[in-house]
Amino acid sequence: MAARRSARRVSPKKAAGHATRRDSCYLEVMAKQKKPIAKSTKTGRFVIGSSGFGKISAVEGIRMTAAMKKRAGDARAKGLTAEEFRSTIIRSHRKG
Repeated sequence: MAARRSARRVSPKKAAGHATRRDSCYLEVMAKQKKPIAKSTKTGRFVIGSSGFGKISAVEGIRMTAAMKKRAGDARAKGLTAEEFRSTIIRSHRKG
């Protein structure tokens, strides 16, 4: 009697590129898509947005006060450059 080889059946999910419970392997479709990091072309430094900076500050225990939020909103509304915004912050913290 000749040995009979059975043809392997492939499930529709596996054929579509999905892993099954029995055959759980890494698939590219499951890979987490990474956001590209913004990098300034002029300076070559990395740029962090206000929401990202807020999250980092929250980890360090720093919270924005109402005055800080108002100052940032006013700077955005006026369209201030980064240097003008920094000088506004410095002016607000000067004594006298």
